[in-house]
Amino acid sequence: MKVSKTRIVARYNETDKMGIIHHSQYVNWFEVARTDWIRQAGVTYRQIEEEGMMMPVIGIEVHYHSPARFDDTVIVETSIKSYDSIKMSFAYRVIRASDGRLLVDGTSTHCWTNLQMKPVSLRRKNPQLHQLILDSIEISG
Repeated sequence: MKVSKTRIVARYNETDKMGIIHHSQYVNWFEVARTDWIRQAGVTYRQIEEEGMMMPVIGIEVHYHSPARFDDTVIVETSIKSYDSIKMSFAYRVIRASDGRLLVDGTSTHCWTNLQMKPVSLRRKNPQLHQLILDSIEISG
């Protein structure tokens, strides 16, 4: 699958009393990386909303391997884990840039909806965006 890479420098306000990045911040980093993936695919989340669609989170999973600390530069690698025109799951890997160590991995699952939060088939609602997503998924042989 195609992977986008988002560079984030860990900020002081993201740390906890132990001096490490608070566990909740990784979900925020996933969101930053997900919107970057969408932008790199050729559309912005703002454009998606202006076309009357949203993709709310319906599930999140995070696995912690090693902590990040203030001022660490991390790379969040984002790819599509699954897509069926209604649901879409992203996979994330947070890697410390200085040593390549895997810090966190996880997934977020989303459902395409209209503005009234009713599920929609992206294939029917917006065939062009559907195809853009399909084109952005690299099939490994």
